[in-house]
Amino acid sequence: MPDTGPDTAALLRALAGVELPTLGHVLEEGFCDPAVRTVTPGAPRMGGEALTVHLAEPDALAVNRALVRLPRGGVLVVGVDGGAHAPIGAVTAAAVAARGGAGIVVDGPVTDLAALRDSGLPVYARGSTCRTTKRLGTATEAVGAPVTVGGVRVRTGDLVLGDENGLLVVDPRTFDRSLVEGALRSDRDEPGLVARIRAGEPLTGLLAL
Repeated sequence: MPDTGPDTAALLRALAGVELPTLGHVLEEGFCDPAVRTVTPGAPRMGGEALTVHLAEPDALAVNRALVRLPRGGVLVVGVDGGAHAPIGAVTAAAVAARGGAGIVVDGPVTDLAALRDSGLPVYARGSTCRTTKRLGTATEAVGAPVTVGGVRVRTGDLVLGDENGLLVVDPRTFDRSLVEGALRSDRDEPGLVARIRAGEPLTGLLAL
């Protein structure tokens, strides 16, 4: 279980039972651009509290400082200005796994794709590159600074949820928790509806028109 307060932990548990596209029926905000997508197909669904790091320059040491602060169950969320350098690869993924992190999100590319897949972590990015961050040591106030991922502002403490369909960012302080119950009901009803459609029942009696 992530190192979160009781309310946030309860919300994470509730959201873990909801299909993310079901929330897409009732929410409009918080969904990241589809260009930020999983680069580790087959990895488990991701859900955890964000620890953000904003790289105004491609400084690998700033990422290292974020890694040692990542709480168990947290999601490392990295924004790299310019989007040309990969801040995540084999070593950083191994460090996230060693910290018990829930996953990684990068608004930019990653590298070492085979190692990322082998890590078992869910990793989301805009693609891959051989060009990586450097040991500059010049970034200041990078860890915990807000970042933008796929057009969505992410702050440390936000909940970041991801599956094979995409990413959703939720502010646990303002999220309408009553939506969870409705979404769970919709998920429970959907298999029966699909079965009736496949059985050939008239669509006019099944679909909202």
